[in-house]
Amino acid sequence: MTSSTVKAEYISLQDAAVLYAVSVDLLRHRIATGELPAVHAGRRLIRVRVDDLRRMFRPLPAARKYRRTA
Repeated sequence: MTSSTVKAEYISLQDAAVLYAVSVDLLRHRIATGELPAVHAGRRLIRVRVDDLRRMFRPLPAARKYRRTA
């Protein structure tokens, strides 16, 4: 397998926060608790994988309509 066939897309915490409408602090907390894997890209830059974000912020299934029995 070559590096061109394996593609992991990483984005910054700021971009991830905008993309999922959450705060950077929430993402940092999830990283600190181990819920969200992250990597250092340099001394101060933190990056997260888009696939990990999708897994963490998966949509909830639609709720069934409440049926009232008479």
